[in-house]
Amino acid sequence: MLKNKKYNFMEITIQEKQKAERLIKVFLDNKHLLPYANINVDKVYQGWVVDFKLSDPNKKSISLDLTKENDLFLLFVLAIVWSRTGPWENSAYFVSYLKLNNKNTEKFWKNELNVVREREEKDKAAELISNELSGLKPRKKISFRKDIYASINLLANNWRTILQKLKDSEKSHNFEIFMSFMRSIEGLGVGNNKILIKIPLILRELKCQGIYNNISGELCCVPDARVYDAAKSLGIGIPKTSNLDNLKASSRKIYRLFGDLYDLPLFAYEDLKHLFSENKIANT
Repeated sequence: MLKNKKYNFMEITIQEKQKAERLIKVFLDNKHLLPYANINVDKVYQGWVVDFKLSDPNKKSISLDLTKENDLFLLFVLAIVWSRTGPWENSAYFVSYLKLNNKNTEKFWKNELNVVREREEKDKAAELISNELSGLKPRKKISFRKDIYASINLLANNWRTILQKLKDSEKSHNFEIFMSFMRSIEGLGVGNNKILIKIPLILRELKCQGIYNNISGELCCVPDARVYDAAKSLGIGIPKTSNLDNLKASSRKIYRLFGDLYDLPLFAYEDLKHLFSENKIANT
């Protein structure tokens, strides 16, 4: 590469393609070790929320059916909570808590008193749901951040417009409309920040459940810090996600390498790397 030549992240090298193919094989061979790898017998990824690998006290599996508005609302809550730092299990447990306690509606979260009460009782709620659920064992103690509650209130207050943007995107076959709107809302992220990296998560889950058939897979990959670090370790070049254009560029490259497994193989790298050294993955 010439010294001053700008690197084109969208170019896929032979080495990147080979690493992606090998990682896919390792991922599929070891999917049984990964609670988030909801892969069917045809090796098709069914989505994260189709099965949280958690069960309620009656041993009923927890999942989101995105044809139901309350579950769809919880998908957005999942994205908001997951956009914060901390283990991903916190978001799964939080969404499970809301679903099992019927706190999963736009109306509930528009009520300021409910927001205040939930924030004040967040530690009690985290302990309660940790004791109630079986299945997925979190790597660290479950905790709920106090800054998520105002963001969920904001989500509720924008909910009707968000649903309309999804309809507009479907009608125009352009879900970048939805992405741009989500990115424009101040406060869905930490403080007054805007949500960014987890926007593709929403589209991916909608696509996986067939809610909208015209979502491009190239908009459905989540280049979060864990995925970015895995790509860097494997020599796969994706841009750091600092704005919407970089987000879409990263998502497109990941999709072109991993197809309908999306970012899952890269996300799983942290959990699977103990199974192989760089030499092993290079020779798989």
